[in-house]
Amino acid sequence: MKRMPIPTLISLAIGIRLLLASNLLVAQSSPTALSPYTSCRFSDGLKIVQIDSLPPSVHSREVETDAGTRQVDLDAGIRVMFAYPDTDFYANVKAELLPGANYPQLKQILLDSLQHLAPGNTINTSLHSPMNGLEIHGLDREKLEGGVLGVYLIFDNSAHVVTTVYFLNQDPPGRRFQTIEEYGKLRDRFLDSYSACVRKNQRTGP
Repeated sequence: MKRMPIPTLISLAIGIRLLLASNLLVAQSSPTALSPYTSCRFSDGLKIVQIDSLPPSVHSREVETDAGTRQVDLDAGIRVMFAYPDTDFYANVKAELLPGANYPQLKQILLDSLQHLAPGNTINTSLHSPMNGLEIHGLDREKLEGGVLGVYLIFDNSAHVVTTVYFLNQDPPGRRFQTIEEYGKLRDRFLDSYSACVRKNQRTGP
């Protein structure tokens, strides 16, 4: 099957780097509901290297779906950047607190947005969801190319929090994976470890 171009993912990767370069997000204390997402350790050396909060003036964001542009309302949001030592960013994670009153509708919009990215990518049907009590959906590129290799949504339905994980590509010499299979194993390890950490932090505090 001929691969379709994915300008949305490419633009997203460029946008991530522009945000990092211009420091558009202002570091602030995160809301209690999002604190569990900001303090995690990993056995393979992966670390949280940057945390930014959504500016207080931002209360929504737009996403693309097959039905057109839709708006997702936000009560709060943070961005957490992960990296291995001496490498470029491995994952860009956005945890967002959604209004409880219309959480089901907003969740569906986000799922529709993920489905909108499906052409030319591979929906991950082997995911064990729920994972550590969290609902997970995602897709990946079929090859190690482009700036973003995978997009995953993690839903905490009880807390009304959605976490969007963008798995980023890096230059091959410093990359922790060299094949799509190695990428998949590292991705699965991250999703399992991070979701377990979030659950632990929710019970005991970060």
